[in-house]
Order: sequence, then structure tokens, then C-alpha cells
Amino acid sequence: MNQNFFDHREKIAKNLVTFIRKKGYSKLSLSKLSDVSRRNIDQIIKGEGLESEKYNKQIEKINKTFDLPDNYFIAPLISTTPTTYTCLNDCVGSERDPQVEELLDGLDNILDIYSLYLK
Repeated sequence: MNQNFFDHREKIAKNLVTFIRKKGYSKLSLSKLSDVSRRNIDQIIKGEGLESEKYNKQIEKINKTFDLPDNYFIAPLISTTPTTYTCLNDCVGSERDPQVEELLDGLDNILDIYSLYLK
């Protein structure tokens, strides 16, 4: 291993989310394909919870699974996430309502369950 991915956790987290969305994977389907646990995928995206050696091994597994270069998640990726949001009533800088966040988390869980039945 030539790369210390642990030093680039924030950038890797953003690029991994972009990769997942761009390829149409859920966290669970990525986990199954790469043999990296769903819990570890969550920890990589949050940038916390894994020690550097384990973190590096998990990123290497993902890179190897998809035949990606070592620096794939460190180099800038084109994001599919909008950079600006349009709100009614000019709600500039507002955060998501906790109920909305809960609903979105529920939808994410439904997509994970659905991905179990795709194969």
C-alpha cells in the first residue's frame, strides 16, 4: 500500500457518497459487493470509528472490488449532490427538520432492504 487513506478521511467520505449515488448503489449493496461491512461503510462515510490500519484496508478493498486506482477517492469527483437548495419562504441556511431527517433515514433503510432482493 502506497497511500495513507486515513489522512484523507473527509475527502474520501464525500467522494464515496458521490460514487455510491453515481453508480446507483445503496450502502448495503456496496457492502455486499466489496465485502466491507455495512457498519464500516457507515464509519467511513462519517469519518470516524475506524483505526487507520483498518480504514486503509477497507478503502483498498473497495478500490480493488471496482478496479479503481489507489487515489480514486482522494481525487475530486463530480458530485451529484446539489450545491444550492431552493426553499419556499426564503429559508436560507436552514437545517432539515428532525421529522424529515427521520423519514429520509427510513427511506434509506427501505432501499437497503430492497437491494437484498435485487440479486
